[in-house]
Amino acid sequence: MAHLYHFNFHSSIGHHGPKRTLKHGSEKKAPKVTSPVTPETASEILAQQTTKRILRRVDLRLVPILSLLYLLCFLCRQNIGNAKTYHMTYDLHLTTQQYQIALTSFFLSYSTFDIPCNILLKKLRPSVWLPLVTLLSGIVTVCMGLVKNADQLIVVRMFLGMTECGLFPGVAYVITMWYCRREAQFRQALFFCAASMAGAFAGLLAVGLSKMDGLGGLEGWRWILIIEGLLTAVVAICSFFVVLDTPDRTKFLTKEEKEFLLRRLEVDQFGEEEDELTEAEKTRIHTDMPKSQIFKSVFTDWRIYAHILVFYGICCPLYSISLCLPSIVQELGYTSTQANFLTVPIYITACLLSLSTAYLSDRTGMRAVFIAISYATMFAGFLVAALRPGHLPGLAYAGLFIAACGLYPAFPGMITWCSNNLAPNGKRAIAMALHIGMGSFGGAMGSNFYRPQDKPLYRLGNWLNLGFVCVGGAAVAVIYYSYNKENKRREGVRAGLERELEKAVEKAGRGTEEGERLKREFVVRKEESLALEGDRSVWFRYMM
Repeated sequence: MAHLYHFNFHSSIGHHGPKRTLKHGSEKKAPKVTSPVTPETASEILAQQTTKRILRRVDLRLVPILSLLYLLCFLCRQNIGNAKTYHMTYDLHLTTQQYQIALTSFFLSYSTFDIPCNILLKKLRPSVWLPLVTLLSGIVTVCMGLVKNADQLIVVRMFLGMTECGLFPGVAYVITMWYCRREAQFRQALFFCAASMAGAFAGLLAVGLSKMDGLGGLEGWRWILIIEGLLTAVVAICSFFVVLDTPDRTKFLTKEEKEFLLRRLEVDQFGEEEDELTEAEKTRIHTDMPKSQIFKSVFTDWRIYAHILVFYGICCPLYSISLCLPSIVQELGYTSTQANFLTVPIYITACLLSLSTAYLSDRTGMRAVFIAISYATMFAGFLVAALRPGHLPGLAYAGLFIAACGLYPAFPGMITWCSNNLAPNGKRAIAMALHIGMGSFGGAMGSNFYRPQDKPLYRLGNWLNLGFVCVGGAAVAVIYYSYNKENKRREGVRAGLERELEKAVEKAGRGTEEGERLKREFVVRKEESLALEGDRSVWFRYMM
């Protein structure tokens, strides 16, 4: 059966990807079969059907549980905003400054421990690490519902950041271990849509759980935190038996199916010439890079820092909205219940737009264009909110609604664009943790944008968000220009190397032993370059 999984690939974007892409995500539809059916056409159709069937099974086993874990963790992260509308600050005697410190403390610890967490992920396996950090997040959230004063709240929020920081970069990395580059964004969007759905559920749950006010001598806002924390912990315990490891360790696929998935990922990263290597050569070439070399490659890559600026342009507005939206809407003249209900349509719409944008991005293989469109939407929304007259409070809601419709589609696109252009796997794991960890500092800033003293117009918060959107948009343009210029340079270098090979083969004689030796040496050098230099190799093509 193994021969069914072995077929030719080439890249529609450099050396990466299937030769005739398979019908999934960004992949093209199967060609119409005309009579007579050639052996090559039959093999291709069979390969496409195999890919579609296996990836559907992977999708059903991998994406739902990861999305559920992130939904619950994001719920634990932002439910403090809902609790605030039900008198949490009054019951704990919080000053405005103390509340803002509680919001900020989460992001300080969250950003600090991202890289160590991704290193632990590789040591402990996804099936252990991801449920573990979710379980700890649920326990800490329950503790947050039992705090008695501001100091306890700040400390518990800091611990919550430490427990949650391992989930998002871990899941983002795990997705790259299962899917090819042009299949990743839609899965990232499915996963990240859990964040927007968490916003919707947070509002609905807050309204319902607040009715428990007085039960057991506890205030309604405490029950919001306690019940949501307990729910997170229970699901996390169950997920220990559900979350998948890497393709080579999974048990629900046959040996041939595992080999097929691993083959696709190898071709996506190294090209079809990988098959021309012996097992000894593969083992030698693909030996893990030394940690010192990986860290040097990560911390000296200026494009990663540019991607962090793109992250800031999305993360600052995202958390300023998700943490403060119920309070902002309440200041427009609505009750606590109405304010929480009015956040639901924003998050549901943002979720749908995230999925549709990711689908189109994977189908077209374009990342920057859709990120730029999302940035333009964010800019328009915050501009409306910032310029709205005081007597038209509805424009503030409309502006934030429009901004959210750009924020949530941009987030998975930004994560996927960065991860698509990182190689090898060792660098990708560390770089994604740095990207997400440093970028999450934006949450520490964004959580302080909408200050109580600026209500009800909140002009400062809206203008600050506009500023970060402009910075992130400029970073997108710089990265796009850099990738495009570097791709053109590398195309020229590759063409030169291939011409030199052709001349050498012609001189040695085509079909001769010497000619074949020269071609094989060329392939080995190419694969060594991709394995050791990763995205800095002349054979690596950046995804635009």
